[in-house]
Amino acid sequence: MNYKEVIFLFKPLNPWSEILIAFLSYLDFESFEEINEGVRAYIKEDDFNIIEIESICSQLDCKIDINHKVIKQENWNSVWESNFHPITIGNKCGVRADFHKPLDLEYEIIITPKMSFGTGHHATTYGMMEAMLGLDFQEKKVLDMGCGTGVLSILAHQLGSKKVDAVDIEEWAFNNAIENISLNGISNIVVYKGGKEKIEGEFDIILANINRNILIQDMYSYSSHMLQNGLILFSGFYEQDLDLISQEAMRQGLKYISHNSKNNWVTAKFQKI
Repeated sequence: MNYKEVIFLFKPLNPWSEILIAFLSYLDFESFEEINEGVRAYIKEDDFNIIEIESICSQLDCKIDINHKVIKQENWNSVWESNFHPITIGNKCGVRADFHKPLDLEYEIIITPKMSFGTGHHATTYGMMEAMLGLDFQEKKVLDMGCGTGVLSILAHQLGSKKVDAVDIEEWAFNNAIENISLNGISNIVVYKGGKEKIEGEFDIILANINRNILIQDMYSYSSHMLQNGLILFSGFYEQDLDLISQEAMRQGLKYISHNSKNNWVTAKFQKI
């Protein structure tokens, strides 16, 4: 399977790169990277539709140049290796590939992202990991919805959770999460391919880094599988959407606790009451 690498160059850059990623996430793009001049994105060649993409770009009040090329499947590793650099969250946690030198941090995660979302570079993944470092995971049961690479599940394990269920609807994410979990030598994470229908049991902590519409649509399912006083972290939406998320959370018996933001992307913490 070949992919298309699509590069969007902006004038001006902010806030349009983040807004474009939100719009493109409703198409079949599988990976995004914010670069100095704009956004680099990847989509299966068969799913690439320049008319749809240009239609989305025309809705933004800025100048966007679109460049695209085919990336053959056998060349994908060299593409992400050249773009993927180690990242550090605070002074405790780092994410790297197996070809990088060890980071000498308390928590270190090794990731081979393939086409999956979640290396820590995007503000949503970074914000989730930052928030997780402030929670008590010891002996907790954890659910990771929209697990992507499995990076949050792996961190939950390293922070002391006794059981982690990871769920993603995409085949490529399902397979990549399994690969990365094995790469980190972990055995207590179970990965499921699907959506909310795969949730079973009750959890102390739920991690949901998806997008605003899915979070609102599926929040009842999340809440109904949370233990009393359990915590849930939401991300994948902008600051202006926090009120909508909070309103739905209140309807589902979840109390707002706090939030952080990075580049206008929010990670919000709620508690089951």
